[in-house]
Amino acid sequence: MNNIQHHDIKKLALDYGTPLYVYSKQSIEDNYTKLRDTFMKYYPHTRIHFSVKANSNLHILKQFNDMGCGADCSSPYEVMLAKHAGFSDDRIIYTGNYESVSDFSSLTDYKVKVNLDDITSFSRMHSVYNPEVISFRINPGIGKGGYEGITTGGTDAKFGVPYEKALYGYQLAKEKGYKRFGIHMMTGSNNLEPYYFAQVVEKLMMIAGNIFDKIGSAPEYVDIGGGFGIPYEDDDEVLDIELTAKLVAEVFEEKCAKYGFGKPSLLLEPGRYLVGNAGWLITKVTGVKHSYKHFVGVDAGMSTLIRPALYGAKHRTYVYGKDVPEWNVNLCGQICENSDIFAKNVFMPPVSEGDLLILRDVGAYGFTMASNYNNRPRPAEVIIDNDNVRLIRRREKFEDFLRLYES
Repeated sequence: MNNIQHHDIKKLALDYGTPLYVYSKQSIEDNYTKLRDTFMKYYPHTRIHFSVKANSNLHILKQFNDMGCGADCSSPYEVMLAKHAGFSDDRIIYTGNYESVSDFSSLTDYKVKVNLDDITSFSRMHSVYNPEVISFRINPGIGKGGYEGITTGGTDAKFGVPYEKALYGYQLAKEKGYKRFGIHMMTGSNNLEPYYFAQVVEKLMMIAGNIFDKIGSAPEYVDIGGGFGIPYEDDDEVLDIELTAKLVAEVFEEKCAKYGFGKPSLLLEPGRYLVGNAGWLITKVTGVKHSYKHFVGVDAGMSTLIRPALYGAKHRTYVYGKDVPEWNVNLCGQICENSDIFAKNVFMPPVSEGDLLILRDVGAYGFTMASNYNNRPRPAEVIIDNDNVRLIRRREKFEDFLRLYES
């Protein structure tokens, strides 16, 4: 692999240094347009809110705002970032997790939709903030993700209100004077099976039917979250988004008619599907060690991309200018942890110090999960826009490490 979007990888590394995150503006636009147009074909009242936690670079957020997308925010600062990027309040949803009173106090200057993580969240919110529209995040008792660590529904998940208790939350909100409601669900990430989405939407709608019948209301929106997956390995199937949209819309409209919901908005909160395959990580070989095993060390690490160390995520890796795999190696970073391994027992071409490696599909949950562990600086980020390459976040310097200390 020598090029990213027709730009020479070696030149990118020379111009901006390594490790380096590279994004494709056109790929992001293509992903968004495909998802939006496909779902709207089957249900015109579909609205997409980009999951800011997947990639919160301000320039990428501005691109989503310019395309008319909404923003799904998981913290007050993400709401502030979305506002800074230009999103209007009516296109922002705040979906926190174990939200504090301070979290809700930070929202008082805005009029955003709120998805509450628990019934106890309602009391904390109501004491300081009263949005016009609220919903509860429902744990439907089932969940599925590409890895255990990204499964966000089911009996072991820390997220959401158990569906058996959700009615009480809505009754409580109505008693306190709230009249406008939605309902929300997010059961897992990186799912590649269309029928799974239809299955969880059907269960959510059955739960919603019971709730809104008993409180004498109807939801203004049904937020089914994200979870739309992308392939991370060559033998992974590509999610059939056409079939997914068709199945979800069929179930959704059938249940809306059954429960008298009318035509509520169908909200999606994708992150990975929109930016995952639009990102690459360029890193340089810093050492080759033939020990009890063969190790190839690079100047990125778990502080740069933590997904492999955190839950065993895999990213296809290529060597610049070489394509014949001969070595069986462990690919590792510079962090002083034995878990700082990008891949174990993978075959790759023989490499030397200074060679460039490229990791694919890092546009989601890459830089946003980066840290300064071992006091390593976070990398630079660039975006490719056809013939142009633009720096959208500079590499951290030592002065950045010192700026928050008090004298």
